[in-house]
Amino acid sequence: MSTLKVNTIEDLSGNPNKGKIIQIVQSTKTDTASITGGTFSDVGLSAQITPSSASNKVLVMVQATISGSVGFDMKARLMRGSNPIHVGDTAGSRPRATVNITQTYHSTNYYNCDQAIINYLDTPGAGTHTYKIQFASYSTYVLYINRTGSDLNTAEYDGRTASSIILMEVSG
Repeated sequence: MSTLKVNTIEDLSGNPNKGKIIQIVQSTKTDTASITGGTFSDVGLSAQITPSSASNKVLVMVQATISGSVGFDMKARLMRGSNPIHVGDTAGSRPRATVNITQTYHSTNYYNCDQAIINYLDTPGAGTHTYKIQFASYSTYVLYINRTGSDLNTAEYDGRTASSIILMEVSG
């Protein structure tokens, strides 16, 4: 029988205090929201943390249900305050996003939900920091959080969901 050994940050660094979780903050969104168009906009999912040391890191974990009014391109980005973080490089006129979800276009409405999953280890520095996600659509189409595009009131499908953001302060 073999034994599985798991290495932690403290095991690798030699510092017994490095890599310990100091605090955890969670924010959950259970209601719905929508945005229209290609400009990134807030959807009401955010959390705030004040690290106890400027050298500590913040592990950001986001799980958000995203859906559209028709099949098209959906984008989400992670923000610290008013600054996008953990986004792709600039390339022409392409939007810089953390998560890009493209649904297959159909001539009829397409109401599948997808998950915007974001995991990022940030080094924000001293002070209080607010992390949030923003969504952007395509053209004049609508994006939703925590519901499908059709949002039919039936017992068989089109359920309502919850989304969350978790912040963990990690000792540096």
